[in-house]
Amino acid sequence: MAVVHAAEIRVLGTTAIEDYHAHLMRLDRASLIPGDDRGVDAHCLGLLASGAILIGAYVKGVMRASAEIVPDRTARRAEAAITIEDGFYDRGFERELTGKIIEEARRYHLTDVRVNEPTASRCYKIPMLELHTYASV
Repeated sequence: MAVVHAAEIRVLGTTAIEDYHAHLMRLDRASLIPGDDRGVDAHCLGLLASGAILIGAYVKGVMRASAEIVPDRTARRAEAAITIEDGFYDRGFERELTGKIIEEARRYHLTDVRVNEPTASRCYKIPMLELHTYASV
């Protein structure tokens, strides 16, 4: 569990899906999850069904940033996404969540992770070498 600017970053269990759902509802959904509230509902159900790994950054008990890691069927590769609410971009969450994604990818023996950042319209791949380098630190 890491603390960034009075925020607690932790891996979430399935019981925290309500916190994750509430976080997604506070985002600018027009660019992230098309449709109405049912799109967010369906996305959260899909995450539970796929066995996704969820990570939350909590500020004063409320999730304000998150990462989701969705392994593919081989359980060797994964797609990840980072979301940060308006007003919380300058707190270092992107770096801390990326580090947590790497940590969890190692733990689950993932060899290839592609991270999508819808808030910044960026996508980057974490190379396998980087995943293994962090493992020895």
